Amino acid sequence: MDQINIGTSTGGIGARLREGRMSKNYSLEHLAIATGLTEAEIAAVEDGTSHDPQHVERIEHALG
Repeated sequence: MDQINIGTSTGGIGARLREGRMSKNYSLEHLAIATGLTEAEIAAVEDGTSHDPQHVERIEHALG
């Protein structure tokens, strides 16, 4: 069976960010305050519907 490396796809990035947020026990609201993004913008990155690199960078920075 073939393996798919989702770590390089946008969906993989979103899943990684969601896992990071959850591991720190951050709600979408808390992360929104920390990043200056809206909860909807963060959710869109996490579910792969947004590909905005500036949003990804802001989330990564807030999560450390």
